[in-house]
Amino acid sequence: MYNHSELNNENIILHDCCANSMNYENGVLSFVFPEGFWVTPQHIKNDSDKIVRTDLSKVDFELLDGVAEDVQVYIFRKNESADTIREEWELEDFINKVNAGIFKVEFFDEYKTYQSYLYKCWVRFEDEPYHYECEIIIDTKNVAYNWNKLRYECEW
Repeated sequence: MYNHSELNNENIILHDCCANSMNYENGVLSFVFPEGFWVTPQHIKNDSDKIVRTDLSKVDFELLDGVAEDVQVYIFRKNESADTIREEWELEDFINKVNAGIFKVEFFDEYKTYQSYLYKCWVRFEDEPYHYECEIIIDTKNVAYNWNKLRYECEW
């Protein structure tokens, strides 16, 4: 389905990219980015000196133990006293809400260790409260970045 698929590429950036659908199947967690993700000029397939976006893209995380427990999702909300509360969400519930269009996931920061990624995100709504802060921790063997073409007219 995709012309390009690369593993564990340091020259691909998810910052300011929104996923509007997700899937978890056979030990792989996938995020779909309708407007693509960013590819740096250091990437071998980027023929420009700019960071550019791809077209429709997908990122597949091959989970470390192949189970949903390899993913932790935390949503940060304010309670009635205006205290910030961290709520842990089940992966299936999170995926279902994304796929139902209740919110999309906008990625901001990525922190990587040997076999784990921490993503700082927002879950974005059309109406108030408009967004909640979110953390997604993924224990993974490999990450596959999939896309068809670079959109050189869409620069960072």
